[in-house]
Amino acid sequence: MGGNKMQIIVVGCGKVGSQFAKMMSEEGHEVVVVDSELENFKLLGVDFRGITVLGVPIDEDILKEAGIESADGLAALTPDDNINMMACQVAKEIFKVPRIFSRIQDPVREQVYYQFGVHTVCPTNMVVQEFRALMLGEASSTTCYIDKTGIDFHYKRVDDPDVGKLVSEINVPKDAIILGIITNGQLEFNNPKLKLGFDDEIVTIFKI
Repeated sequence: MGGNKMQIIVVGCGKVGSQFAKMMSEEGHEVVVVDSELENFKLLGVDFRGITVLGVPIDEDILKEAGIESADGLAALTPDDNINMMACQVAKEIFKVPRIFSRIQDPVREQVYYQFGVHTVCPTNMVVQEFRALMLGEASSTTCYIDKTGIDFHYKRVDDPDVGKLVSEINVPKDAIILGIITNGQLEFNNPKLKLGFDDEIVTIFKI
């Protein structure tokens, strides 16, 4: 689909769901937000150009009203892991939606989603791993799943002896590639001229 306009259903209109819906709508995509609480739609603001559907987001009739039969993607972003899981199952198994991903709070459930081939983002894992790395001065990592393939993103601060070197001079394991570096809070993708600076973080990808 690339840069083409997509038809996207967002399940859940909390802080995360509303922000994602507004962002995708502002980029020109057709966005429908489903939530069981009318009050939550206020988070979208008066300038939201998408559509809202009030109802239980795991109800097939509600999802049909939201356009799931022709949707290009569904994002399950409620704070309830069970609702997210059921919405993803319905979208994947019944309506064959091509792109499905979910926010999950409980890291234990990540493997369950993995078995169903659902892309997941677990804020709990990401925050805990980052805090541990900061406390111990170690590298941190984040895992995500693309279909049934797991990918680890490792973040490691540049060692003092490597400051000033080209990223291409840094050795990594054969099963890994350097995606780029985080410098001044921004990700710079790897390129032949990219140099390491003091306090930069190297972002390396591992297939698991």
